[in-house]
Amino acid sequence: MDARIEADTLAVTQTRFSIIRLMNDQRWPWLMLLPINSDATELHHLDDAQRLGYLDDVNQLSQLIQQHTKCKSVNVAMIGNVVAALHCHVVARFENDPNWPKPIWGFEQAIPYENNLPDALLNAITQTLADK
Repeated sequence: MDARIEADTLAVTQTRFSIIRLMNDQRWPWLMLLPINSDATELHHLDDAQRLGYLDDVNQLSQLIQQHTKCKSVNVAMIGNVVAALHCHVVARFENDPNWPKPIWGFEQAIPYENNLPDALLNAITQTLADK
């Protein structure tokens, strides 16, 4: 795992296809998915089965985060400009969030969770993905 991703995120769980992490920034419910056992830097570097499983995880977590948070929009992005390792951001966005409707990338400083993790969201993720 890239050192920057490891430093900026907290472990949540994993599936057969993805490592799921939580961005350590309480301004947005923000998940990051990394493909399992892969040094891919682009989505097309994954084989068909791995790509389909990985994208299924992205889709399932996008639905879950929207249902759980009741957010206005779910932003899904695979931007490899800063960290080359393939990873996908799944971010809940609200009309009253700190930078709506502009992008979250590079907006001010992250506010770490400290002792107030979104336990209900994390439990929902773990329960939903338990059988994958």
